[in-house]
Amino acid sequence: MKLGIRTKLFLLSLSLIALTLGITYGYLRRTLDANMTTRIEQELAEKLRLIAHTAEQTRLSAAEPRPWQELARAMSPLAAGRVTLVREDGMPLGDSDVEGDGLSGLPNHLSRPEIADAQQHGYGQSTRQSTTLRQRMMYVAMPFRQADGRKGVVRLAMPLTAVDRAMSQLHVVLFLAAVLGLGVAVLMSSAAAHLAARSLHKLTDTAHKMAQGDLGTRARPEGQDELAVLGRDLDSLADSLSRALSELRRMESMRRDFVANASHELRTPLATLLSAVETLRSGAQNDPGASQTFLDIIYRQADRMQALVSDLLDLSKLEGKDRRLPLFPVSLPDVIKAQVAQFWPRAEERKLRLNLSPSPSHCLVLADRLRLEQVLANLLDNAIKYCPAGSEVMVSWTVDALARMVTVAVADTGAGIEAAHLPRLFERFYRVDTGRSRALGGTGLGLSIVKHAVEAMNGHVFVESTVGQGTTFRFTLRLADAE
Repeated sequence: MKLGIRTKLFLLSLSLIALTLGITYGYLRRTLDANMTTRIEQELAEKLRLIAHTAEQTRLSAAEPRPWQELARAMSPLAAGRVTLVREDGMPLGDSDVEGDGLSGLPNHLSRPEIADAQQHGYGQSTRQSTTLRQRMMYVAMPFRQADGRKGVVRLAMPLTAVDRAMSQLHVVLFLAAVLGLGVAVLMSSAAAHLAARSLHKLTDTAHKMAQGDLGTRARPEGQDELAVLGRDLDSLADSLSRALSELRRMESMRRDFVANASHELRTPLATLLSAVETLRSGAQNDPGASQTFLDIIYRQADRMQALVSDLLDLSKLEGKDRRLPLFPVSLPDVIKAQVAQFWPRAEERKLRLNLSPSPSHCLVLADRLRLEQVLANLLDNAIKYCPAGSEVMVSWTVDALARMVTVAVADTGAGIEAAHLPRLFERFYRVDTGRSRALGGTGLGLSIVKHAVEAMNGHVFVESTVGQGTTFRFTLRLADAE
């Protein structure tokens, strides 16, 4: 039969209480019996010394048994016990509980342990069940000297009725206490088991719901005990799982979007390529003018596909498990000046002003030179591509020596970007103006590559834009040691 946690806790509590009562009873029983018998023995020893002294002082003759018998009977009431006077050879001289001539019928007492100890050590004591009186008796014995110089032994016996009565009362008291204690224990342990089981059931139910996929459920325990700690850990686990799931779903959505966008981006140039090839095969190849036009179309679309594949490969490398790039000290001004010089002709062609803002002439950063060039190229390409004629593109950098960081800014005075687009600018294939972006030859991956490349160099990238005033992209890099 399967027992529930409540039943197990109840049985465990009950067993512990029963064990405690049993140990308590055994300890009290032995302690009380020992204390009472010790006290009785001390009282008997005092009385025994008085009887022995009296027996020596009377100086009775062993040849006359009657005086000894009278002495034993006379001392019995005073001692409140049975008095027995024994000769050195163990034969009784007198016994307060023997009537008439019954003394001769008593056995030799030399084998009694208290008599033997008294003769050998000067005092003897024994507690045993009396066969004649059928009750527990305590015997104490002490030697005395008779009138003729021989040693006799006086023995005093007392029934342990008081002790046995007290032990019987103890049994009753302990039994009633056990019944009362068990009753209280049943109520208390049942209540405690119920409370513990209720908490466990709540935790179990919460865990079961979580296992079924309901990650919104929470235990929300109260208190500071182990169950409360377990409940809070369970809630924390659910929070972590929920976030891992605000994240798996997002990544799955991004994957689907990526596949769809990549397919779409590849399908358009492929369709154009196929159309151009079919037109050439249909006879346009014999027309020099038409043939050159379609070859130009094929070249542009192939170039576009090559750029897309190249960007996809770069992004795949930057998004891999080992994202960190090997970083070395790089002269930031040299890289920026080289990139500005490379894009100067395109800027002039589009009637834009491409300038360098006054910035520190010496600045070493920790970077991968090729990726840093790629970041700057993408940002400059975007700025030149989407700014109208007459706009200005400004490149600058500032150094924060205390934070050991450098901030590079590529700012333009173009049309700007609406605030709704800013949070998604660095997503793959995201375009503010889809038609214009494709017409200008963009792959939709440039800013995503910028973000991942900067982060792979232990930096961060930010964007600020105001419609009608322009856009500024900033990214940070760590300063390299001067050495």
